[in-house]
Amino acid sequence: MKVSVSSGINAEYGGGDEVNFNCWNTTEEITEYMAKKGYPRTEEGFMELWNEYQETALARFQRANNGKLKDMILWTSHMTEPQFLKYLDPKVYTVQYWERSDNKQLPNLVNKGFNVIMSNYDDLYLDCGFGAWVGEGNNWCSPYKGWQKIYQNDPKKYLAAQGVTDPAKWKHIVGGETALWTEQAGDQNALAKIFPRTYALAERYWSDPTTGWFEAEPRLVYFTSAMEKQRGVYGNTLKPEWCVQSQGICKLNNL
Repeated sequence: MKVSVSSGINAEYGGGDEVNFNCWNTTEEITEYMAKKGYPRTEEGFMELWNEYQETALARFQRANNGKLKDMILWTSHMTEPQFLKYLDPKVYTVQYWERSDNKQLPNLVNKGFNVIMSNYDDLYLDCGFGAWVGEGNNWCSPYKGWQKIYQNDPKKYLAAQGVTDPAKWKHIVGGETALWTEQAGDQNALAKIFPRTYALAERYWSDPTTGWFEAEPRLVYFTSAMEKQRGVYGNTLKPEWCVQSQGICKLNNL
């Protein structure tokens, strides 16, 4: 791993998604190294190896960043499960969280003092709800996540539902990010999958509204139209043009 930083930066992304111990266990170079280090070829041994990599990467990042160390970001993974959090310092690591909003790993992370970036797949995965790219039927994280569901992504409510009611701990949620994997996204369709749904998340996390998607809809329709006409950013169409020109008339009552 080579890290080169010409000017100070705040964070380094450490990855961590889909680490496959079976792959490591069948790679001669890795198993020979583990034997030299005395690591057993067990889950605990592979975690020791992973931790060695993390410590090396962190040290190189710090050296490249003029001795400064603010955030190393990791994706939720084996490393962030409760029994392995001993390897991670919450003062150093921020965790990007992709599991479901009701998974117990979320309250465990904030209770342990980790800052969290929300990307929970049951709300924020933009590639859900389309045909599978392997096999048949719809993809694994279906159904489609509409902008209304994304707008309702409220980490405080998710934490409170699992017993974390202390506002001081809610502050460990430092942001959110939609995720679009590119197995079925490219130049022709990426913007339509990203926008305007990501605009909805932006308002949720910037303003932390007390109202819901119904009240936000006129703003989102207007902003989407403005981005298209003024910036040339064409996403998925929300409503017919007549509805854009006739704000409020197309809306159903919020029953």
